[in-house]
Amino acid sequence: MIICMIAATACFLVFCFLFMTANNSIVGAMLTCMKETQVETIKSTQIEMKLLVEEMQKTNDLTDKKKIAQGKKLKKKLDEAQKLLDSLNKNKLSALDMIPLAGYRLMQLMNWDSTNDLIKKMNQKCVQFKEKKEAINYTYYLLASLFGNLILGVTAFLAALGFALGMGMGTRSIVVAVVAFAVFALMGYLPYDSVNSIVNKRAEEIEREFPQVVSKLALLTVAGMEVNQAWKLASKSGHGTLYTEMNRVNIDFDNNVPPVEAYSKFITRCNNNYTTKLATAIIQNMSKGNSEIVELFKSLNSESWMEHKHNARRMGEKIQSKLMIPTMLMFLGIIILIIVPVMSGFNF
Repeated sequence: MIICMIAATACFLVFCFLFMTANNSIVGAMLTCMKETQVETIKSTQIEMKLLVEEMQKTNDLTDKKKIAQGKKLKKKLDEAQKLLDSLNKNKLSALDMIPLAGYRLMQLMNWDSTNDLIKKMNQKCVQFKEKKEAINYTYYLLASLFGNLILGVTAFLAALGFALGMGMGTRSIVVAVVAFAVFALMGYLPYDSVNSIVNKRAEEIEREFPQVVSKLALLTVAGMEVNQAWKLASKSGHGTLYTEMNRVNIDFDNNVPPVEAYSKFITRCNNNYTTKLATAIIQNMSKGNSEIVELFKSLNSESWMEHKHNARRMGEKIQSKLMIPTMLMFLGIIILIIVPVMSGFNF
């Protein structure tokens, strides 16, 4: 018990040292990342609200209860993000918000920078759903939060173990200590692990939505519409990750961002072979008119739909393989239900 409490005190002192020695630049980096996260939430929510309003105006149905409820939900999300951003602008942070400072300081002492392999891999994932500068800031924040919470988790584990042993809880002390560790560990690990699920989900949605988008672009350009107009019209014709990214390009245009830069960001964020071909072709054909781009749209349309069919077939095969074991178990259960009563009727 005494050893556990001494070790817990030592871990807590390490956390306090890291926390107290974090300078203003570290605090500024953490605040910047937290502000960028809220600004990103505000932007994405505004895009969703704008698309919802345009859809309601297009259908002339302003009394749709489902869409009104969706609008209220988005408005609440927007207000909460704005409120948090205002608090961050006033440098108001809760105690839990301060935990990553110890992690930042630890990475600083270990001389971890953008050349570190772990930071590189995480940044490559984050850049798919954040701007380049925001992605590296978010990468540092995730790792700092993970390290800071792990240090507190170890401290809580040792302190809870020592306290439980002192109370005579015996083997139950381990359970109490593990729970105490899990509380802090999960606070740091869940945001870190969520990056993988975000990236995978985005990739699946973009892959699924691309054939529909390129079909619309091909149809509109064949009809004689300019590529930029076709892009804007197609971006507002549906909902999903790819449509959102296309609307981000429209927002960049409205903010006088050069087309090459806007489409380059689109390529990085989507990180898909077909979207890369699409945006690259648009960049290369800006000064050539619609003659060549139309043929490319047609080619991409055929190719993407063929790939979509193959993916659907592969997905079906994957699902069938996963269902094989449950099916065999059900079959075995049925056999047992039939054989046991029959065998019990025989007298040996």
